[in-house]
Amino acid sequence: MSVLLVDDHELVAETLAVSLRAAGIDVVRCGSILQDAVLASIEEYRPHLVLLDLDLGGRTALPLIGPAIERGSRVVMLTGETDVVRLAECVEAGASGVLSKAVPFDSLLDDLQRAARGEELLSDRQRDELSTALRSARSEQERRLAPFVALTAKEQAVLAALIEGSSAEQIARQTFVSLSTVRSQIAAVLSKLGVNSQLSAVAAARAADWHPND
Repeated sequence: MSVLLVDDHELVAETLAVSLRAAGIDVVRCGSILQDAVLASIEEYRPHLVLLDLDLGGRTALPLIGPAIERGSRVVMLTGETDVVRLAECVEAGASGVLSKAVPFDSLLDDLQRAARGEELLSDRQRDELSTALRSARSEQERRLAPFVALTAKEQAVLAALIEGSSAEQIARQTFVSLSTVRSQIAAVLSKLGVNSQLSAVAAARAADWHPND
């Protein structure tokens, strides 16, 4: 059984690699956390299992799950993340399981050996719970963003500029339109969001974690 370990925490990665090798598992540590390099390593070593840290150098490793599976490897996430929605996204993307770095090391090592042997790490109940949590989070996100759906592309751009701190005059200059046009667009934004001021519109957008073209 061959394992490719992708983790940007040097001490954690090396400790795990040494312990798994001591258990008779062939482990290779990926020399880079960049996406192209990780995929190249999978192509080169053809591991049965990829142990993948969810956060690599401040970037999510979620986009690596599908390509790794397409190359014939199982993927198990190894992470300190506790947000159940992020963990559910990993399983939705195809990860066979999600292992926490916060558990006692002996327990983690036991789970890693089970993963390396190809055993299932998630029960049907656990998968259902993760799926339910993900559906609930997405439903809530849709509810929060619903008022912004009615904004036109130009109104979205105006709101984005307001969030950045631009005034109506600055927006007019930057977009080469008249001040009255910008003011009309701002009025439309306020009306559609159900607020009475630019400050309230900005606050609503931030509270909903809205971004242009969401």
